[in-house]
Amino acid sequence: MNKKLVVLEGISGAGKTTLAKLLKQRENNVDTVNIKISKLLENVEINNYIDYSNTKYYLLLENLKTIIFEDSKKDFVIYERYYLSSLAHAYAMSKMNGMKKNYEDILKWYKTNIGDKIVKPDVYILLEIPTKLSIDRIKNRDDNTIVNDVWIDTEYMEICENYKLKFINKYEKEVPVYRIDGTQKIEKIYNEVIKILKLIHNN
Repeated sequence: MNKKLVVLEGISGAGKTTLAKLLKQRENNVDTVNIKISKLLENVEINNYIDYSNTKYYLLLENLKTIIFEDSKKDFVIYERYYLSSLAHAYAMSKMNGMKKNYEDILKWYKTNIGDKIVKPDVYILLEIPTKLSIDRIKNRDDNTIVNDVWIDTEYMEICENYKLKFINKYEKEVPVYRIDGTQKIEKIYNEVIKILKLIHNN
């Protein structure tokens, strides 16, 4: 089976989870993967000591996601975030707090494992919304998902999002990138994504 790995990226609050749930409900040929590190480790005894700003924990997810992709029987496997987010957050931390080694370690991990232990996406779909709207949506959530204050720091989040396209242009030029206006109604976004899936399915 020539299944495709689709990565949904975008600033927090852009609508990735809402879109993924809709795709899962309506499309029989889609698997969606959304693994939250805080949920994955919530029963770990040292949970209270885990610093979620240290993106080394997020690398656990990338290997797990690759296993899920390999085992999927569907035409499309859609990840909500992938190593690109881990790299972007580590890079932003390096700029804001001087945590350069963490970013350098993750970039080295990427270069060492890509195409082997981790799968490169067939396509990126970026949901784009203004940073202010992102922060407003995060603050209005009722599920207490703010695990770090940087999620509502305008400068930090803009560094993250600007990094993503720069990374793709430098390391993954061959991977198509589709940019979608995330401020549109969810049905319009959904229809745009379906067109993209049909296009890459035929290639």
